[in-house]
Amino acid sequence: MCRGKWAACSGSIETTDQSPEVAAKREIQEETTLEDADIALLRRGKPFSIVDKDLKTEWTIYPFAWMMKDGAKDIKFDWEHTEYQFVAPKDLGNYDTVPSLDFALRRVLVGPETETSLNALRNDHESGAHGLALLSLDMLLKAVRGGDLAHVNQTEEFWRELRMIAWHLAKNGRPSMGAAIEAALFRALDTIMAYSESANPGGFEGIAALELGTFKKIAELVIKERITTGKHSLEALAQNFVRLIMDERGEAGRATSSSTTKIVTLSSSGTVAQCLTDLIWTFVSNGTNIKLCILESRPKFEGVAFANTLLDALEKAQSAREYRDLEDLIKHLKIEIVSDASVAMIVKHANYIVLGADKVLPNSDICNKIGSLTTTVMAKILSPECKVVAVFQTDKIASASENTEDSKAEYNDEAEVTNVWPSSVTAALMEKQTKGIQVKVKNAYFEWVPATYIDKYVSEKGALTMEDIRRLSIEGEELEERIFRDV
Repeated sequence: MCRGKWAACSGSIETTDQSPEVAAKREIQEETTLEDADIALLRRGKPFSIVDKDLKTEWTIYPFAWMMKDGAKDIKFDWEHTEYQFVAPKDLGNYDTVPSLDFALRRVLVGPETETSLNALRNDHESGAHGLALLSLDMLLKAVRGGDLAHVNQTEEFWRELRMIAWHLAKNGRPSMGAAIEAALFRALDTIMAYSESANPGGFEGIAALELGTFKKIAELVIKERITTGKHSLEALAQNFVRLIMDERGEAGRATSSSTTKIVTLSSSGTVAQCLTDLIWTFVSNGTNIKLCILESRPKFEGVAFANTLLDALEKAQSAREYRDLEDLIKHLKIEIVSDASVAMIVKHANYIVLGADKVLPNSDICNKIGSLTTTVMAKILSPECKVVAVFQTDKIASASENTEDSKAEYNDEAEVTNVWPSSVTAALMEKQTKGIQVKVKNAYFEWVPATYIDKYVSEKGALTMEDIRRLSIEGEELEERIFRDV
């Protein structure tokens, strides 16, 4: 214990703590009385280890940066502290601190360009997980070309700092969609490492010995190739989805015009759009009717946008692949856009619920647009024969070391909900709130669908079992360890 020195809130992880983040919040509450209503997680830093030679103990440190919310209550100390100050990072050297505090601080600090990138990922509520993964690669490419790394002139330092930027983009950008972002970035880093070591064999020393300009060229080439590949990575997934449905339906998939397959979906997923585009044209070409029911998806009514996106994709596919005339599509396809509240009525007699997945946990639970859980549960109750199919790329599978805190609901601006209310209703509610009546508008984007409600998982690698998903999650954990073991 270092008495009389400046320190941050800290403590040990107890057996009752679900995660390091939970432990950190508990310590903050114990030492300052600040609670969830007062603070928000700004950034999690990469863990590191220190050795206490006197105690012959190795400690693993999990650094976090928190920010106080507007209206946070005053800090009140317990017995562990005597005073506090808010200090600019550049001034920390003027204080007598506990060991490694400056190093821990550097783990949660980022440069201005990286901060801008993190904010862009955090505030992008239009792109899906695949789109954010491509965006993160573009951000990493910009980092290679300059920005926060412009001052670095040694290859070894550049490689270390580039990995740390990638780590922050993966872990602190958009946790609810972090699996896809993480996979895109970490696989790019892995390829950069392999190419660099091939260019100058000798393990990590080989990378460090490369001329910086050469290393940057390798990194830029790899990232650009990853971006290009990522933009064309849905074709195999869509083909596997069509194959699954055709096999499932058997003769029904090749039936006469009197046969109809009913599919229900929700949200605006590019992956689902690609899958349904290929499936619809396959069914139409076979003379089979297909009915697609799209839930509108509050709060931003993505279902309507999805319907337009899908219809545009169908027309482009018809032109590019010389499918039958659009008259056949009009004859055999029927689309309904319905309110989320109608879900129980809509899933009756449905053959398939088709869901995307922004993240897949090692236990095969999936994260998708709010409303997904209600849809699947209602389908299982009202249409027991209905199959729930989750379609996603394998980069959506979280690593086996997935932080349980990343599975929390993501809440966003309540104005997205209230903006469509009649002004008189909004004004009346605000008036009641000013009188102290507690009314909270909550705008959740995502929720988790347990594996028990999902019948099939389809990826670019084909149909996946729960064991496949578990294996791929372990591979993701091994990839992260390989890239960051010396950082």
